[in-house]
Amino acid sequence: MALIDFQTALGRMLREQNRDDYLRGISLDERESRYFENLRDTAEFRFYASVQRSWCIARATKAAHLTLSLLPPEERERLLDEWVDSGSGAQSFFFVEAESFLDFMGGYLADRPREFTVSQFERATLRASNGANVFVPPDPAALKQPDCCVRRGSYAAVVRLAEVFSDGVTVMFSPGLPQLWHEPSSEELDLWEALDSPTSVSTLLDSGHSLETLERLLSCGAIATD
Repeated sequence: MALIDFQTALGRMLREQNRDDYLRGISLDERESRYFENLRDTAEFRFYASVQRSWCIARATKAAHLTLSLLPPEERERLLDEWVDSGSGAQSFFFVEAESFLDFMGGYLADRPREFTVSQFERATLRASNGANVFVPPDPAALKQPDCCVRRGSYAAVVRLAEVFSDGVTVMFSPGLPQLWHEPSSEELDLWEALDSPTSVSTLLDSGHSLETLERLLSCGAIATD
């Protein structure tokens, strides 16, 4: 048995504990197949698998604590089980794993506006917080380059909280702000909406957006040069 086959089978046994096809696509002889079947039934492996599963669930719970708190206990446990049973929850980097789980939650809650909005709020907070660790304010002079294009920042987001607050607050998250968020002006929201795809600065200026707004959002990481 090749080392990669051994590692693949063992990894699947840990990540996909409720599936029986963990040997799919792996060429094993009878003795090797029996080894994995016996291993899965040992107390030692079951203990290690339970620890790994608990660790994955704890990380997912930490990532979406606020969103999960809105759900009934039974639904919360079912969602976490579904996430871990899919083979997710074991990536090395917490922020990557957390954003993936919040994407999963968003898809599940798409038809429940209040819970979906909270999941987007939590995801945006996580993204901006992660970006704050690496964000360096760019030189605004780049906006004056003839061929400069801008896009939405990789760690930025806009979340409309009408489903949570009756006055319909809108929040813009940016990694370069000390508090990571602010309530954007109408000009800032208009610019954000215009950036569905990277757009040249000249096009934006011709459309009525101001250089001052561009510079302000660039300085806090809400937008970035392309």
